[in-house]
Amino acid sequence: MSTEETDFAAYHARFKRLPKGAQADLRRVAEPDDLRDTPGLYRLFPGGRPSDQEVQAAFFLPWCPKLATGTRFMALCADRISEERIIQIARANPPDDLVALRRLVMQLHPDVGWLDLAPLAWYWGRKKKGPTKRRFIEGYYIALHKLDQGDK
Repeated sequence: MSTEETDFAAYHARFKRLPKGAQADLRRVAEPDDLRDTPGLYRLFPGGRPSDQEVQAAFFLPWCPKLATGTRFMALCADRISEERIIQIARANPPDDLVALRRLVMQLHPDVGWLDLAPLAWYWGRKKKGPTKRRFIEGYYIALHKLDQGDK
């Protein structure tokens, strides 16, 4: 298990330990930046100023009740989400792209595993890990091809 997965698992565990009201704070916001005005964010990341990546992770955490599931996120997308919607999300500008991606995750809820989604949410919009939107589209088409071939 890599360090990143360990950190993501710790975030998920911390979220699960939050009081229900703090969890609801994180679930109710409309945009990622709105989280900075909620107590739940500062309870999730105590003792410091949350980074933009931590805010992005917190934006998705309430919609991933399971740490891991048997189905990969991109396989879920290929099975249940239209090609047009995937392209629309990838072409959207911030913060609309994150809002649209979260709506997609909400639609697939509760089948999305946090450890599968967390790297996408964490690196979304970051150049350092490669263009995540391009990887999102590529992952969709690879999963779609596997689905067409009969693989799950």
